[in-house]
Amino acid sequence: MAAQARILVTGATGKVGQVFIERLLADERFGHFRVRALCHNRRLQESRRLEVVRSSIEEKEVVNS
Repeated sequence: MAAQARILVTGATGKVGQVFIERLLADERFGHFRVRALCHNRRLQESRRLEVVRSSIEEKEVVNS
């Protein structure tokens, strides 16, 4: 089975990031994507398609996994 396509969102808890994720998850065109949200210190509510990772874009293993 092929891995599910993913979208990485940095700044996920910022004003723009939160709206972007909300709209991305609501858009049927992206229904087959899983979203990985990078957060520094605040948390988002995870869902079936939203994986929340407390990390930084500088952490290569988190970004590449």
